[in-house]
Amino acid sequence: MTPADAGSSYGLPPEMLETAVRRLGFLGLVIALMAPSVYWSERWLQPERVTAHGAFPFQVVVAAMLFAVGAAVCALAWSRKIRAQSMLDLGLVFEVIVAFAIALSENATAWPPGPIRGLSWNCLWIATYVVAIPGTYGKTVLGAIAAACMAPFGLLVAAAANENPLPVPEQLIVLLLPPFAVAAWAIPVGRYLYRLGAQVSKARAMGSYELIELIGKGGMGEVWRARHRMLARVTAIKLIRPEVLGVDNQESTEVVIRRFEREAQATAALRSPHTVVLYDYGVSNDRTLYYAMELLDGLDLETLVLRFGPQPAGRVVWLWRQAAKSLGEAHEHGLVHRDIKPRNIFCCHMGSDVDFVKVLDFGLVKIRAAEETQTQLTLTGSATGTPAYMAPEVAVGKLNVDGRADLYSLACVSYWLLTGQLVFEGAGAMALIAAHIHTPPVPPSRRTENHVPASLEQIILCCLEKDPPRRPRTAGDLIALLDACADVEPWTQGDAERWWRAHMPQAERNRAAAAPGAEVGIS
Repeated sequence: MTPADAGSSYGLPPEMLETAVRRLGFLGLVIALMAPSVYWSERWLQPERVTAHGAFPFQVVVAAMLFAVGAAVCALAWSRKIRAQSMLDLGLVFEVIVAFAIALSENATAWPPGPIRGLSWNCLWIATYVVAIPGTYGKTVLGAIAAACMAPFGLLVAAAANENPLPVPEQLIVLLLPPFAVAAWAIPVGRYLYRLGAQVSKARAMGSYELIELIGKGGMGEVWRARHRMLARVTAIKLIRPEVLGVDNQESTEVVIRRFEREAQATAALRSPHTVVLYDYGVSNDRTLYYAMELLDGLDLETLVLRFGPQPAGRVVWLWRQAAKSLGEAHEHGLVHRDIKPRNIFCCHMGSDVDFVKVLDFGLVKIRAAEETQTQLTLTGSATGTPAYMAPEVAVGKLNVDGRADLYSLACVSYWLLTGQLVFEGAGAMALIAAHIHTPPVPPSRRTENHVPASLEQIILCCLEKDPPRRPRTAGDLIALLDACADVEPWTQGDAERWWRAHMPQAERNRAAAAPGAEVGIS
């Protein structure tokens, strides 16, 4: 989903959507005005192909079809009575109907023997539509291929209706191959123009930042590699639309924007080296929330396990301890992250250090300050977070959630690092949530063949207690417990450097950074 138009299957910023709809209306008007010429063109240009004895009047039907469809699309597009994305979906139907009408018109009468000169008008129509009306890759392919398929379909319908003989194979190649060739050409061209237009539009909306390329997309929005226009500093920018947070009216949108601004200010005040640095934040003209942060070099913990398997206990403690330091400072400032998961914890190369942890995406952060209730800057009614890593008190929708919810989620992450398995497996989100609320966790040592030290397992199970008071009280208490794990073989900076040299040299890190979602956490 593109935050510039949340809920839109086209993923286009509002200004691009409006431009596309206006163009669609203009195309409809052109088709409607051209309808009469479709009828007369055959008689003017190729009178020898016109039959007068009992043939089905395709030219009349086609002209009426083009006029009706073109006028309807023009009226609907310019009336603004249909949502822009729905209008573009109708535009795909319009593209196919016009292609079918063109095919009927061209094949209304039998083709005479001999070579066929010229190309089908469907070639021009497909190219024009794909280039003029932007769309996602899937919808561009669907529309272009479906329109090209109308060439053989229209030929068969016309031949069956008028009992015309089918063209010879040499003629069929000239008639049917070009529309598919043009569709194959138009798809990458249309995709390129779509991406270019989206990037230009968003760059314009994001003020001081030029968006270079999309590097990740998820349920909470998009992340772009960007460059500050004045400082030439490369950053990561995350874009969020209020709609993805369950906001569906103007009043709630304003609440979310005010809350976002407060949370961004609070996050920017954090100074832990293990918290991603927030450079800037704001709200664009189309109400997109955005914040600029440091661009990281490495991979998230979900990718770490998926690519390299469960990690040794010493490394798990090493990573867990750093993440706890980040959260500890946030909790001291009255902030609860609420969406700790492997994708939001980044293991990176930072200066001369490796295996350096950065906690990302405080987008669901909850301010526990007392004045929040007084100023009504919270929205109620649903749990926020990721079900596989959600603390029980968050799952049941409690409002008064403290830092121990993050410690629970962090233990779920450590469980994943040790075993490569989720704490609870379920068929869906509700099953996972129910398990976190009611089901005791299986000790990690029983979910993996790797050695899990008893002291580390005890800490994980302690943090996974259903009742928050039975967990470590603070992140500092958790760090003290981790430091006391005498039976865990230590993971040192030297171990980390050797691992990175073997598994993540610079070229490999560049490839990982190019993968969707690898640069920054995406909810």
